[in-house]
Amino acid sequence: MTTIAPAQAAELAGPTAQQLKDKTAGCETQLSNGKYAHDSGGSRTVAVCKTGGAVHWTADFDVDCDGQRTTQCNENTDPSFQPATSWNQSNGQPLNSAGLPFIVVPLSSSIWNYSTAGIAGGTVAAVVYQDKVAYAVVGDQGPTGIIGEGSYKLAQQLGINPNPSSGGVSGAVVTYILFPGVKSVPIESQTDALSKGQAAATSFVNGAQTCGATNLDFTSYPTVQEGSTGAAVKAAQCLAGGVNEPSGTFDAATTDAVKAFQTRVGLTSDGVVGASTWTALLAAGDKTTVRNGSTGTTVSQLQRSLTAALGRTVVIDGQFGPATDTAARDYQRTRQLIVDGVVGPATWTALQSGR
Repeated sequence: MTTIAPAQAAELAGPTAQQLKDKTAGCETQLSNGKYAHDSGGSRTVAVCKTGGAVHWTADFDVDCDGQRTTQCNENTDPSFQPATSWNQSNGQPLNSAGLPFIVVPLSSSIWNYSTAGIAGGTVAAVVYQDKVAYAVVGDQGPTGIIGEGSYKLAQQLGINPNPSSGGVSGAVVTYILFPGVKSVPIESQTDALSKGQAAATSFVNGAQTCGATNLDFTSYPTVQEGSTGAAVKAAQCLAGGVNEPSGTFDAATTDAVKAFQTRVGLTSDGVVGASTWTALLAAGDKTTVRNGSTGTTVSQLQRSLTAALGRTVVIDGQFGPATDTAARDYQRTRQLIVDGVVGPATWTALQSGR
């Protein structure tokens, strides 16, 4: 009988490459205002898309060797070497391209601003090439007009030639899938990125409900757990995904789905939907900045999440008026955020992490 070592077992967890390719085969919503090229001067053919809660694109793979100087990555091995990365390790040092799997996002431009999609340094990603899946973090920024780049270590894990001068792979053959709101802490922890990435990828492949036919609007969000029943359970099932159809009965499958979601966002994985988990569930997804005077579904989503986070009723009407402005400021004040009533990336990130 063959014994699978723990490290091998970890590599086998999570969805298969084909499952992730199938899930990202289409472009449910195009986030980019136009498209990117694979290389400077090339045709712009790559759109940044959003499917479910994930942001993704399919492109080539250029090797980024920037960061700490190593035997593999230095001025001699890479003519374009830079001894810095956009985000640093927890000790303040640049990331290690030869030791850490990370991906590169384009610098913010009129084409796309990654931060508006809830993406930042440390955001966890699944990267797919042929039959391999590797888990990485967002670690560096690249030119505004091109996309499709990852670290030396990520290339190695995917079976791509990692040589910064002659390696990489051309063509639209590598799929990059990012999970907004899911971050590796610290950024250099491959163990954290792996566990959170596998959980996020599993939830993504299982597919969350659209919730269009499920009531999500409550004056308060009660704690629900295995054995609970009712409309709030149905809402939690819909938001967490992982169940075929919200039934209103909190069963073992619901517990598993909630635990997977909690792992994704960095909450205690206990399967109990309390205030923090409700806050994160209700705020999950790609969010645009809203403020006094804004209207629409994003405002309704904010009002739900603030109701859960503050433990008081915020009227859910899709109108960002004085009452919502007060609630947003109260939330920002109690979470040590800038108190301006503007719900942008920092406030959304806090809500999506269940703070």
